[in-house]
Amino acid sequence: MKIRVLAIAPYPGLKDLLVDMAGDDGSIDMDVETADLQEAIPLAQQAERKGYDIIVSRGGTATLIRKHTALPVVDIPVSGYDILRVLTLIKNANSKVAIIGFPNVCHGGAAVSSLLDIDIPAYVVDHESQVEGALREAFRSGVKIVLGDVVTVRTAQEMGYHGILITSGRESVTEALDLVRRVYEVYRRGREQMRFYEQIMAADSRGIVVLDETRTIRYANQAACRPLGTKEDQLQGSSLILSSPSLAGLIKQAEEAMQTEMEQYVHMQERQFRVNAIRHRVDGKQGWLVRLEAVEQWRIDQLNPVRIPPRVVSFDQLIGSSSALQKTVSRAKKFAASDRSIWISGEKGSGKSMFAQAVHSASKRRDQGFYMIACDEMTDEQTEMLLSGTAHAPGLFEGGFGGTLYLKNADRLTRFAQTKWLHALRRSNNVRLVASSLVPLTKLQHRTEYSVELLTMIAELQLNVPPLRERPEDLEEIVRVMIADYNSESGKQIVGIRDRVLERLVQYEWPGNIAELENTIQEMLITTRGHYIESGDAAEVLERLERPDGSRVQAESYVQIDLSGTFEEIEARILWHVLQEEGLNQSKACKRLGINRTTLWRKANKLFKNET
Repeated sequence: MKIRVLAIAPYPGLKDLLVDMAGDDGSIDMDVETADLQEAIPLAQQAERKGYDIIVSRGGTATLIRKHTALPVVDIPVSGYDILRVLTLIKNANSKVAIIGFPNVCHGGAAVSSLLDIDIPAYVVDHESQVEGALREAFRSGVKIVLGDVVTVRTAQEMGYHGILITSGRESVTEALDLVRRVYEVYRRGREQMRFYEQIMAADSRGIVVLDETRTIRYANQAACRPLGTKEDQLQGSSLILSSPSLAGLIKQAEEAMQTEMEQYVHMQERQFRVNAIRHRVDGKQGWLVRLEAVEQWRIDQLNPVRIPPRVVSFDQLIGSSSALQKTVSRAKKFAASDRSIWISGEKGSGKSMFAQAVHSASKRRDQGFYMIACDEMTDEQTEMLLSGTAHAPGLFEGGFGGTLYLKNADRLTRFAQTKWLHALRRSNNVRLVASSLVPLTKLQHRTEYSVELLTMIAELQLNVPPLRERPEDLEEIVRVMIADYNSESGKQIVGIRDRVLERLVQYEWPGNIAELENTIQEMLITTRGHYIESGDAAEVLERLERPDGSRVQAESYVQIDLSGTFEEIEARILWHVLQEEGLNQSKACKRLGINRTTLWRKANKLFKNET
């Protein structure tokens, strides 16, 4: 008879590793779920009722669920090999590194780093509530990168810093499965026949809060604890303004506007939440029923392309120490301190959206929402509905709307949309505007089809994001972070990239910038079988980065044609670009464009007349 095991993996990559190794073990029947700390408690509580014999987990999650189940819990150890792999990954990092986590992580890390003569401070925590304090202490001492388990990495990222997960390798899982067999034999002989059944009250996945007329919390479920940052037994009877000033502010605005129902978006505990509040009356007294739902790339309305990122990037998450990047970051930080509108220019994939989020994170509006609008995806009808509202929903700036509004690809707004935005922005002074574009602002200002008044309103300050080819010294650090992220997702233990592979990446021009680099590295990581990205793993990808004759692809070959304006204007730009590339050779231009010489002559004649 097989041992029925429930494995609770704190991160996805460990789940894949457990499934792979348990499948080869004939004595164990294992189901694997992904959950961390508090999220794992319901799974552990139901495990005995579902007939499991043993639970397997790791670190702080294993320690926590022992308190909530009568089943034996086997802890997957963090081995010296696990520590050694992650230390190898960050051995050449320019930033100060620290290890933060539960005793099993810190003690192993301290032992290995001491053996290797590497000075890495360790901060030991015994409960997840201590992690944030330990991180703040580390960051005050100059630490930029932290190593640890899932709660450490997640909290560090929520605070705007880099965290690298110490993943468990095959040898650690093998040790845990051996322990499962030994524990099960002891447990099987001594296990009592009686089982205790516990009925778990079904809980809504959304946070639910009930307020009385004084905005005192009369009820809050478990799901509401995280956004409000308080334990469940401490919420009841407390004032909402103490638990969440931003949420209390929204309720106050709704009351002042005499609204009976309100839907808004708020930033709490480093995350975005959708808030739906309905006013109720009980025994003649007013109150509110508030529902909180975490936003994970959730659209405000399916009818328009307005998005809210689940977490907002901070300046500390912009990777690189090059002078080109640091100058841009320094300028952006100064802009963030003001409340003026910002126009961000830069090539595709260079990180304009990340800079927009970082500006919001460092601004006085950080506790309000960050709203991303893809201007090139919006139709005129959607713009009308968004700004003017419908019979079922108010306009965007109604109902106390506030925060940072990010207009992505603002140069692609139609004339109709420009007029609508101009009128809406004139009526609202409670929002900070950040716009971005592939087209330089100086070029757009000379376009007759774009409103000068709107440009003046949304481009009071200007920021230019440098392309990746202008900061090649940042590439190694960016790749290191990508490897760490991939390891936590896949369960692999890749610790670096060979110098000869890195050199070829540095020599490439990266016309697609960070986005192209990420796709390239992801493909290399997927094909890597060892601990390093070797030349053989990267060969096919590197060959695609070169021309057939072996010469390097230059960024100039990827000239981005401005697609704003009328169809005739766009067509004229394409025609002129092709003619220039072909040295004004009409035969070659006709062949590339798929048109005859008469058509080319007619279009070119019209083009040259307009230019003169």
